[in-house]
Amino acid sequence: MSVRKTLTAAFAAAVATSAVTLIASPAHAEYVPQPEDSKAAPVSADLIGVGSDTTMLALHNAALLWNAGSHGFDVATFSALGGGDVNLPAPNLAQPRPNGSSAGKAALRNAAQYSEVDFARSSDRVGGTGKEAEGADLEGIPFAVDTVVAAVSNSTASHAPASLTKAQLIAIYSCTTTNWNQVGGTAGVIKPLVPQSGSGTEKFFKAQLGVANYGSCVKDYVDTNGNDVKDAGEASVQEHSDAPVKNDPDVIVPISKGRAGLIPGNTVRLLEGELAFKRAVYNVVRATDINNASVQAFFGESGFLCSSAARDAIAAGGLTQLATPANGGVCGTAADTTSDFTTNEPVATSTTLTGTSTGAGVSLVAKVGGSSTPLGTVTFKEGDTVLKANVPIVGGEARFVVPAPSVGAHTYKAVYNPSQARFQVSEATVTVSYAPPVAGPSAALVAAQAQLDAAKAKVVKLKKQAKSATGAKKAKLKKKLKKAKKAVKAATAAVAAAS
Repeated sequence: MSVRKTLTAAFAAAVATSAVTLIASPAHAEYVPQPEDSKAAPVSADLIGVGSDTTMLALHNAALLWNAGSHGFDVATFSALGGGDVNLPAPNLAQPRPNGSSAGKAALRNAAQYSEVDFARSSDRVGGTGKEAEGADLEGIPFAVDTVVAAVSNSTASHAPASLTKAQLIAIYSCTTTNWNQVGGTAGVIKPLVPQSGSGTEKFFKAQLGVANYGSCVKDYVDTNGNDVKDAGEASVQEHSDAPVKNDPDVIVPISKGRAGLIPGNTVRLLEGELAFKRAVYNVVRATDINNASVQAFFGESGFLCSSAARDAIAAGGLTQLATPANGGVCGTAADTTSDFTTNEPVATSTTLTGTSTGAGVSLVAKVGGSSTPLGTVTFKEGDTVLKANVPIVGGEARFVVPAPSVGAHTYKAVYNPSQARFQVSEATVTVSYAPPVAGPSAALVAAQAQLDAAKAKVVKLKKQAKSATGAKKAKLKKKLKKAKKAVKAATAAVAAAS
């Protein structure tokens, strides 16, 4: 079945209002409202969008929240599903419902039929080198990150192994590997599928495989007749639907990991690891509209879709909101393609603090860590007194020496100050009992003491020798002893002078 998300309680009131709008709004005979249409009868002042199935739910959720407020315009995002027409303001009126990223972007370039469409939802970047595929007249605005994985059946035991390498996946979609037992699975002829023509997911998946063309065994429809020809009544593969795969042990198909998580019943099994391909997803506008006030108010880096108010709405649609440039990301910027997947998810941090008594005072070292490297500064305090504010974090540490504190116990605190909103504040304390270290002897005293000890040892030695000597030898030793005693006297004076 097609995945049509049951919205969370956070959007229940907005959905109820939207449902009333769908029922009460007039519509052309050809237009049949779909659950993911955020507004059935938009006006020219509204932002109107069509296109990708991947981002459809996230945009629908965000649009409902926006439309519940008062902004001077609504966001009308039409479902990719359901077929039939979309209901556009004059002069367009009823026009065929675009399904997929490419179809949405094509609508933006078709002024005759879709001049009232303002944006295309897209799970694929805009164009290729020089934008030859899409035209230089379009501009992408990234807002979330998605991960594409391969899916096999879970409701029916799949013949696929527990995991595949990327090389094995390429061989499957090149049709050089055709049976699951060739890659460690159970015998069964592999049925590799891809989403319908125009799908951004299909384009992205092919690019990740690095193949110019799929093998002849790959289909974008469910071949119920088994004749390798798409016959009337054979359904195209709708991206992120479990319908083609859940009851067939031999099918494999690319799918959005986030959207797969919204499918009820745990009907598909995801093959991740090497087969998890991250991508940014976009809203695409005409290049001439990139600085339009309404476009920026909803899609821009300071707009609603990149704000924390929209984060849960996007997550409820299976995607993760990108961070804005202020938080180290690219959400809301004009970017036809990006590999910056910095997200707006909160990053928990932890701070530890150590203190050591030194001759100069108490040396404090604060270490700040997190799942992403925390950026910002540390403020050191004693009680409510700020000892040093905004010490830069270098290599995960901030350091400060408290100069000449009083003797006794001191409790110090280190507070992490994030420079980006996604990092959470953390702090730590440490108690240090400070006592100035006792100074050791000077180098001069140590040297003088060493000379004195050597002179005394020589006197002891000579006395012992003189005691057992006789005659001329005894007289000679007494002269040496006299000289040694003078050396002891001089060394004693040197020690006194150095003390």
